[in-house]
Amino acid sequence: MAKAALVLTAFLAIFLVKVDAGMDFDWDYFRDFLAHIIQPDPCGADVIAYYKFDRSVRDVCFGHNAQKNSGTPVLDPSTGISNAAVKFQGFQSSQLHVPSLNGYAWGSKFSVSFWFKTSTRWHQNIQGLINNGPVSNETTSSGSLEIYLNTGNYIGASIVTSHSAKAWPRITTAVPRHWHHLVMTYDGKTINFYLNNHLKLTDTECCHGNIVSKNSDVVLGHIERYYGYGYDYSYGTQAINSYIDEMKLFKKALTAHEVLKLYRLKVV
Repeated sequence: MAKAALVLTAFLAIFLVKVDAGMDFDWDYFRDFLAHIIQPDPCGADVIAYYKFDRSVRDVCFGHNAQKNSGTPVLDPSTGISNAAVKFQGFQSSQLHVPSLNGYAWGSKFSVSFWFKTSTRWHQNIQGLINNGPVSNETTSSGSLEIYLNTGNYIGASIVTSHSAKAWPRITTAVPRHWHHLVMTYDGKTINFYLNNHLKLTDTECCHGNIVSKNSDVVLGHIERYYGYGYDYSYGTQAINSYIDEMKLFKKALTAHEVLKLYRLKVV
């Protein structure tokens, strides 16, 4: 920061000299320079948690650290979209839990952004990316938010708000063994899903009010699903065989421009 301040001072001195001499000043270059040295805070007030997965599974901002089961999943230093990534290995114990987000008050504004790449093609199983418990409907759900890989290479999601519960089992498709950037935004009235900076779904009728707080951990790489009909429900567990990187949770609805910046691996 001290070096940047010295360089900025030098720029201002050059500017004053040129103005005094009646010379032109390259404002476009100056704006680009400022954008380069004055970076936004990656842990700003609108951030809930940020998992870079470069050296650990901890939250690099506010201490909402993830916890492993039995030493898995593992960090792969050669595969990430930005340095390392976390690799989930497709079995039940290969998951991450965030206990400090158990009971978190999500409010009416929320976004999640992350990169993922499946190791294999998936056919029959629903595989969890991020959730805070299974979502079925307003009364039987133990969770209020889930994003997952559905059968047929689809991306699916569900949400429970103070207004209603809504599921989108087939938002868009993802290509196996390729990195994808996925973003969900919610502003209290409208929910958006972006894949690789393309808006894939907007729903203005589904949801209103706060995302319901639940007494369950946030889980990465694994999902529990309700199976059955009526009141006869049973659980099934579905782990993912995939990489996840650069996961960031926000207490705001990201704009399209902010989604673009995250897609370009810039700070938001």
